Amino acid sequence: MALKFCTSTLVFVLALISLAHADIPGIERQASIDELEHFFVDNGGYNSVPFASAVSPCAKYSGFAAGGSNQGEQTSAQWVRFAFHDFVTADLSAGTGGLDASLGFEGSRDENKGLFVDDTMQFISQTFSALLSTADQVTLAVVLAVAGCGGNARAIPLRVGRTDALQAGPSGVPGPFTPLEPTLAQFAKAGFSATETIALVSCGHSLGRIHFSNFPDIVDDSAVSATNLNGGIGFDSTPASLDPAGMNEYLSGSNGRGGPLVTSPNVAARSDFRLFNSDGNQTIRDLSVNFGRTCSGVFTKMLNTVPGSVSLSDPVTPQTWKVTNIIMHISNGGSVRVEGLFRYLWTTVAPPQKVTYTTISPRGTSETHRSNSVIGTGTSLFGNTTYWDFARAIDSPGTTTLSFEGATYPINDMIFILPTQSRVEPDKLLIRIKAAAATSITAGIGDMEATLYVPVSQAGSKAFKITTVKLPLKKFTVAGNYTLYEGKINVANVKNVVAKVVLGSSESQSVKTSLFKQGA
Repeated sequence: MALKFCTSTLVFVLALISLAHADIPGIERQASIDELEHFFVDNGGYNSVPFASAVSPCAKYSGFAAGGSNQGEQTSAQWVRFAFHDFVTADLSAGTGGLDASLGFEGSRDENKGLFVDDTMQFISQTFSALLSTADQVTLAVVLAVAGCGGNARAIPLRVGRTDALQAGPSGVPGPFTPLEPTLAQFAKAGFSATETIALVSCGHSLGRIHFSNFPDIVDDSAVSATNLNGGIGFDSTPASLDPAGMNEYLSGSNGRGGPLVTSPNVAARSDFRLFNSDGNQTIRDLSVNFGRTCSGVFTKMLNTVPGSVSLSDPVTPQTWKVTNIIMHISNGGSVRVEGLFRYLWTTVAPPQKVTYTTISPRGTSETHRSNSVIGTGTSLFGNTTYWDFARAIDSPGTTTLSFEGATYPINDMIFILPTQSRVEPDKLLIRIKAAAATSITAGIGDMEATLYVPVSQAGSKAFKITTVKLPLKKFTVAGNYTLYEGKINVANVKNVVAKVVLGSSESQSVKTSLFKQGA
């Protein structure tokens, strides 16, 4: 009977309780959605994020081992393996575990041997912020690995909302020497049927290698060379392609006949053979025919297996038109200006020289404006990107929205951070913040308070966590209809910090401090 998997509509959320997880109050869900879409789409050129390039080509190693490209490692396979090992110790009935980045604390366990845990955590630490958890970025990493290795980037829906564990989870990742019944029992505990288990293992083993450095009882030292320092041997003849080659080779007995975990002289290490053969090879035969759809389905289920406290968003999809990096500025005389970027994601319809947008004034009237000329271009898995910047004085306080290409973006001109007048001084680990509030909302209220969401290292893991730092901001002047506030503080780390301000019951939108002025 052919395999049937739901590929996009279900979210497999564990019920009841969870391990201690990081929760970040004050960060808007929409800000996280926008950040994930940005990471997903902006792959090269202007305003890009170096995620997709780390797994393009698929065979590339973007880790941190001294041997570099000669290490015999493959980042795409590392990212898939990380998600697999992180999720599989979930307990569906208890509502614990799943995709929560607890694996960052578990790299020293024998079941997680190799470079993949530390390499993945160190890579993600470069882009980690309060806007996007490590666990959400692991999910993105798997989708980009699939895309970089020949799969369909749209076939695995991306969602935000995962939280990061603050401690290690339980052990129990099945390995090459784990017997069949305990392997199936562990996957069942995580919500996977025997058929889904076979499919997930087979799909995962379409990429990468098993290494002498990790499993000398399976791979002998003849695999080690000057360009393969860890002595990796592929699971199939195409370790840098997500395809059914391994299944076909297993069924036909050709090439590697399914890889070392099928053919190892050490019979106890033939975990793939035990699994594949457990249903008379029916799942593998079906998978060899329905490979893409089936792998997308089981990868989706793996990535959406989350602790019971987690609520995932709707799928995050590439946006054709988008407004991003919206910030506010105020002059000495009190004139308020809104600034930002417009992005166009396109394939065949070339971009115009300028684009138009609309703001709604306090009187309810709309005003149409034009952007500046093109400021930058880039590349994407989904086509090309073109950016325009814009800056426009608005009638404030009271302008609440900016409309662009059929979408409406909120503007909060009652209380806002002033990025162009704030500053980050990396050499001093110092952040200076200036902010404004409409004087009409300041009566009877003292200091404004800034919250800084600071990524910091944590013992036992290369993954970062968020520490919130509170900073009182003092009044320092009045500009037109606004009262201005300022403050400064030293923090443990100034990279990827997010800020927002609060005055009484009013709070600003969050702002990346990368948009502040940089340097002394």
